[in-house]
Amino acid sequence: MHTRLGTNGFNIKLIPKYSIDSVLFPKNLSQQEKQNRLVELSKTRALHFQSLNFANAINSTKQGIKVLQPSIEIYSRFYVAEVTIGTPPYNVLLLVDTGSEETWVQGEGCSKCFDLIYDNFEYENSQTYSMVSCDHVLCNPRICIDNVCHYSITYEDDDSTKGYLSSETFKFPMREDGYVTYENVIFGVGMENSENPFMSDRNVIGGVFGLSNGPRSILRQLERHTHLRFSYCLFDSTSGPETYTYLHFGDDAQIIGNDQAMVQTTSLLPLDDGYYLEVLGITMNGNLLPINPRDLQLREDSSGGFIIDSGAVVTYLVPNAYSVVRNEVLRYLEEAYDWNPMENTGQLFDLCYLVQPTENQKFPSLGITFVGAHLELGSHRVFNSIVDNIYCMFIRSSAVQDVNILGAVQQQDYRFLFDVGAGLMQFVPEKCQFN
Repeated sequence: MHTRLGTNGFNIKLIPKYSIDSVLFPKNLSQQEKQNRLVELSKTRALHFQSLNFANAINSTKQGIKVLQPSIEIYSRFYVAEVTIGTPPYNVLLLVDTGSEETWVQGEGCSKCFDLIYDNFEYENSQTYSMVSCDHVLCNPRICIDNVCHYSITYEDDDSTKGYLSSETFKFPMREDGYVTYENVIFGVGMENSENPFMSDRNVIGGVFGLSNGPRSILRQLERHTHLRFSYCLFDSTSGPETYTYLHFGDDAQIIGNDQAMVQTTSLLPLDDGYYLEVLGITMNGNLLPINPRDLQLREDSSGGFIIDSGAVVTYLVPNAYSVVRNEVLRYLEEAYDWNPMENTGQLFDLCYLVQPTENQKFPSLGITFVGAHLELGSHRVFNSIVDNIYCMFIRSSAVQDVNILGAVQQQDYRFLFDVGAGLMQFVPEKCQFN
């Protein structure tokens, strides 16, 4: 059964991690090897925002990388969208990310391709496919060859994708049986792609799906249904195998507080390449850390700032801010428990401890203070166990010198609502299972 959308809203199921663990994370991988893969993917996301800020600063015609989310699946702490494209239907998993705008898939016949364990999109065989002409309103930047609009996205680490800007029918699985169907969705068919933009081994990710607030994003293309509103609640990866949650759009995107948890509200900054927030400071155990506010704030040239991004697994802080956080955590754990960090933690985790915490021994809690709101992370969103008795801080120093990213681990068990039309983000603690 196929279901067309009404105008009030809709939701998309987030498919649990266990359904694809055997593909992206083979059973013979250790917990540490799985965590390493996830953090490697986050590093790519941080480089993506560096390229965005660089492009803004020089007013380049190149676009930073773009990504996001329809029918969505969760690999451990990693989120992807299940999408059906074209006629006959092509099923693909796309990287889930609120941090960017452009949706694209790898096309059959690509001259530069990444490995994929299933077929590429055979766009020439789809009865509903068409290329976008250069006079289309979304052909911006205007990259034209023989009156066909092209797109080009370049990462700061030189990962890139180029191809045809295209129009096609998209279908997403619904909460109940059936699909929601959108016609004439604008997206890219990648014909020149970097070799390993996603996973180097048994890659199942066929592209990206964009839900930021830029003009090509799904949020804006389907504005009649989304009303420029969406919400999600990312559950903890330790939840049971039957756990699932939903991405909500339009009137279906609601947020409700209670006596124990009030909804907090802060403003979204008016940029169209991601959801930027004004951050006033970072606290540890309730005390404000001595971080220079300029290291957290957006500059006049649109560089810097603090962005919330479901596509990054961990949180990234610019080096100056990270150095303060790291030093304060080190000092606290040494003074409180006489704990000393491990000397050799590899390249992915900078700060790890080999310890067996007692009931009275806890890692410090961090918090982020926005204008008008405060997000308390709790110690369990700061340190995670990657293997028995080894706990690592899931906050890293960004390779990007001027952008901070609030990642997915630090968003878990909060409901976030993005009301782009009103320029607001709201959040409240919530147990996310089945919501």
